[in-house]
Amino acid sequence: MLSGKDVAILGMMIFSLFLGAGNIIFPPMEGYQAGNLWFWGALGFLLTGVLMPFITLIVVTLKGRGEELSVDLPKWAHVTFWTILYLVIGSTFAMPRVTNVAYEMAWQPLNLISGEYSHIIFAVVFNLVGMSFMLGRSTMISSIGKFMAPTLLVLLAIVAFQVVNTPLSPVVEPSAAYKDHSAVATGLISGYQTMDVLSAMAFGGIVARALAVKGVSDSRAIVRYTLTAGTVSVVLLSLLYFCLFYLGATGEQVAKTSSNGGQLFAQYVNALFGREGSWIMSGIVLLASLTTLVGVTSACADYFSKFHPRLNYTFFVVIFTISTIIISETGLNTLLRVTIPALLLIYPIAIMLVAMQLLRKKLHINRKGFTLIIGITALFSIMDSLKNMELLPHFIQAGLDKIPLHQEGLTWLLPTLLGMIFSILFKKNES
Repeated sequence: MLSGKDVAILGMMIFSLFLGAGNIIFPPMEGYQAGNLWFWGALGFLLTGVLMPFITLIVVTLKGRGEELSVDLPKWAHVTFWTILYLVIGSTFAMPRVTNVAYEMAWQPLNLISGEYSHIIFAVVFNLVGMSFMLGRSTMISSIGKFMAPTLLVLLAIVAFQVVNTPLSPVVEPSAAYKDHSAVATGLISGYQTMDVLSAMAFGGIVARALAVKGVSDSRAIVRYTLTAGTVSVVLLSLLYFCLFYLGATGEQVAKTSSNGGQLFAQYVNALFGREGSWIMSGIVLLASLTTLVGVTSACADYFSKFHPRLNYTFFVVIFTISTIIISETGLNTLLRVTIPALLLIYPIAIMLVAMQLLRKKLHINRKGFTLIIGITALFSIMDSLKNMELLPHFIQAGLDKIPLHQEGLTWLLPTLLGMIFSILFKKNES
């Protein structure tokens, strides 16, 4: 039986694990592009940035670990998906991005140390601090829930109050992306960039371990505590995203000199608070980035340590920390450019793996049908990714243009639904 304090700490831990670099740098720019449609863009963003991760977290926590979602796929597909997922959210892409966001938004504005080697020095120190938390796994959950998250929340509340109370500029007109397409659908795709559904697949195992430490093993109790604690995260993240979208929509004064949402946020905070704003923003970004770095990298190390008995958790923590430091040297803008293609490829598959856990028994979909549905999702996700990179052959592109929601980046949705219907209607008993 968990106390109210334990549930609150767990809820704050979930909130701070999800609140990482992408959660801060993407919503402001999306809000600016959405303009007077910012509310509807934020609503779509919440679907893939809050609601779906919340559902995923509950499902994975109940299962004990994310890999249980795909055990019925062929082993090669199961291993390939999870390897790609952990590499994408881990040291080959997302964690170097986290490091660079922390450097550009938290460290540089303070002007404490500059020079040719300032980035690499920061990257080494930042990741070594993160590694020290990862190696102390028993204290990691307690530290994040008790100390980091409340501090982070107070700083965000100060910024949110000022943004709502004294916005910088009038709300702007929407960009073509929001004006010419559904604002909700555009925001929904933008929510992919938080990577939170993918992160929830990893964080579910952390939450399950946190509950196990407290002696919670009954499935009903796991669902009840995860729902209660997760609701804290859902409410806080939703309020934060609405504020960040509104910040972007009222940020024309600083948006013209910003190349990404991180710079927009930084300049907006500086305009509101002056020099003190740099310290507030640095505190927010450093804490948000550190909690995500610790949570994701430890989950990645835990997964890969299962492959070989001699290559243990500590080994992979060290390897991933070194990789993150090296890859972060490519710079933030370079990493941001490959965000959408990578996520268009893997995000729909993750969504359907979770959806199938909720629907499969009710719809009586057998193993072959499950594999077919995930296969269709993967095929059309690959096409969406290639289209985004402008690598899709013209004759395929011409055919895909006829599929509803293709222009919105949701080509996979209708074919996957048809695959589900086919699996239900023509299912055969497995031998």
